[in-house]
Amino acid sequence: MAHTGRTVTVDLDIDLVMRARNELGEPQKGDGEIVSDVLNAYLLGRLLDRTQSAAGLTEEEAMRLAVEETRAARRERREDA
Repeated sequence: MAHTGRTVTVDLDIDLVMRARNELGEPQKGDGEIVSDVLNAYLLGRLLDRTQSAAGLTEEEAMRLAVEETRAARRERREDA
């Protein structure tokens, strides 16, 4: 996912960000990266739900597709970095 250079500033409870950081097991990442990762995971989950429902996929098939898409997005992010 390419970074457009635009940013959004939001006020979040630091405890919420810390919980997300702990859940992700990413203590070295900055707050912005953690929030971005969480939003991406949430949106991917929503896409997975919609795709599974529309395509009549089993949960296993939907999870396989989600993992493939996550890996592709990470590769794309690394290439853009």
